[in-house]
Amino acid sequence: MLQPLQLIQPTTVQEASQALADYGDKATFYAGGAELLLLMRNGLIDAEVLIDVKQIPRLHRVELIGDSLRIGACVTHHALATSALAHEHAASLAYAESQVANIRVRNQGTLGGNLAFNDPHSDPGTVLLIHDASVTIGNAKGERRLALDEFFVDMYATALEAGELLLEVTIPSLPAGMSSAYLRLHRYQRPTLGVAAAALFAEGIIAEARLAVGCIGPKALRLTELEGKLKGVTLSEAKRIVAEEKKYLRGLLQPVDDLLGGADYKLYMAGVMLGDALEQAS
Repeated sequence: MLQPLQLIQPTTVQEASQALADYGDKATFYAGGAELLLLMRNGLIDAEVLIDVKQIPRLHRVELIGDSLRIGACVTHHALATSALAHEHAASLAYAESQVANIRVRNQGTLGGNLAFNDPHSDPGTVLLIHDASVTIGNAKGERRLALDEFFVDMYATALEAGELLLEVTIPSLPAGMSSAYLRLHRYQRPTLGVAAAALFAEGIIAEARLAVGCIGPKALRLTELEGKLKGVTLSEAKRIVAEEKKYLRGLLQPVDDLLGGADYKLYMAGVMLGDALEQAS
């Protein structure tokens, strides 16, 4: 059972950062709590003070600035799954958000919390990679921006430093004419495998392709080397090339055996589903 906790509700990033500095290891940031509660119940975080960042207005914005969608860290999965802006400018992300766990988690959990936790079995990060998304991080001293693939360091590890808070996610629109798709394989609500693909075709030939895979290794990854091999080929040739790249995929993705499936099974399905996602995006 959890012990009684002190709750602090700052209204600015500076106040939140200062509160964390004041209480040190006794405190932790809290937004939706979907991931945090799991850690506390399993004794992996022993906090006495929760700094509730949901009172910071900036963290709830969903706005289009130029060609990029900016999403505050406290926007919930359900809000994104039902957002007209998300559907119009990042349709595959909106679909991925609609698949997160169950309606209770989608109403409670936030995009920022999901990315900051960096659970390998997660949906949004994989889609965001094909958009070349970036994150803005801040503390009392200032802000910095990182590409999402630099933010994801390893399993449950990110580039967040002590006292820093994930503020927002910037999602550039895909190039004109490029379509995308997100496919997932799941068991008991947790995704076993998630693949995202975006493709721009010209007269039946792939002019540009973007691919990402998540859930089967330590973190979600873009497949940039494989993307280069698909330029200038047809869809059927692309599906054959992807299916033949098991050695590349194994070395890059580092699939693991777990309760959701064996590494060889996940690797095989990654090849199949990448081809299917490309076809859906064609």
